Amino acid sequence: MDPALTSQVNSIRLTLQAVEAQVGGGKIQKGALDELKSAVDEIRLRIWAIMSAAAEGSDGLALERFRLRRAIEFCDSLSKEFEDGTMSPTHRECAVLVSVLGKLSTSIGKAKAKSQ
Repeated sequence: MDPALTSQVNSIRLTLQAVEAQVGGGKIQKGALDELKSAVDEIRLRIWAIMSAAAEGSDGLALERFRLRRAIEFCDSLSKEFEDGTMSPTHRECAVLVSVLGKLSTSIGKAKAKSQ
């Protein structure tokens, strides 16, 4: 394995071991563990996408499409949850999400205009 990659993998392992020790000592709250799980899930999915893109021998476009499909799936899922009432619109993060989605829409529009 590449030495730089080995170092990064070891760093991830050490970080997870430190988190495990903190959980064992009762120093981490449940909400923080949810964030950690989400981050680890994201890492796992991105690694899978990187491996798929490398297998395709693509120039990174497969990875971009993967990230876009994940965003679409996530947004579609949230939309359905708001529609059926399983997600509350009262969370303060909802306002941030609306703002970020507006910025994303603007960014996509600008990028499309530049590429034409």
